[in-house]
Amino acid sequence: MRKLIVTVVCTWGISLLKAQSVWLPVGPQQAGGTYSTQFQHVFTALHNQAALAHISTVSAGVYAERRFMLDATSLYVMAVAIPTSSGTFGLSVQHFGFDAFSQQKLGLAYGRTLGSKVSIGIQADYLAASIRQYGRASTVTFEAGCLLHITPQLHAGIHAFNPAARQLYKAGAQDIPVVYSAGLGYEVSGSLLFSAEVIRETDRPMITRVMGEYRIIPQLSLQLGIATDPQLSGGGISFSWQSLRIFLSGSYHPQLGITPAAALIWQLKKKETLL
Repeated sequence: MRKLIVTVVCTWGISLLKAQSVWLPVGPQQAGGTYSTQFQHVFTALHNQAALAHISTVSAGVYAERRFMLDATSLYVMAVAIPTSSGTFGLSVQHFGFDAFSQQKLGLAYGRTLGSKVSIGIQADYLAASIRQYGRASTVTFEAGCLLHITPQLHAGIHAFNPAARQLYKAGAQDIPVVYSAGLGYEVSGSLLFSAEVIRETDRPMITRVMGEYRIIPQLSLQLGIATDPQLSGGGISFSWQSLRIFLSGSYHPQLGITPAAALIWQLKKKETLL
């Protein structure tokens, strides 16, 4: 019975390889701050590397989610952003799965502004998958993004993941999806953000996400989001204490259930010396 369960979970995990959601948090509210200048943090840069340009202090974060309440489909992420005079550098490490099937992603990113209206970013990715009794396969690819700051309140962005259509090879080719996304964000004020994006992935229907974030006070904010195909709804709360910011969130899939998540972000105080 245990062998059967492992086989089923592994098979499902392999099918997830065709979706970028394996490499990213599952909740639709996670990407909301990407299309803004005042709601950025170290994890928004995972969705569009151009967001790195708006991280003004050294930041580091850890993120964990228990996807659909299963240990075998848990995702763990660590990320660091380091601003310099010539742009911001980012490093991220991700792990998905369990001992019988797992995927890893290592990303080295760079983002900067081009004047006051444009931000760009690029990331080199090392992707790997390990399956018990079948071994390990890996490849190198890249992703890139751009943000347009149309007005101080209105922002637009585009992003491409694996545009070179790289594959994993181990006893045959395993496709990695090519994913394109585009979105808009409107900062009603410094306390309220609405954003929406569409995602087009290889051999899958288009996905639409609508997200919002409201800062009740500077130290406390709420996030909400909905997405189509897969149908997901989610919400979260974050609060700050000195240099720390804590996120608690969850999302719900009608058939697969709940995905709880948590993140901890540390930011160097601006008064301290940067590189």
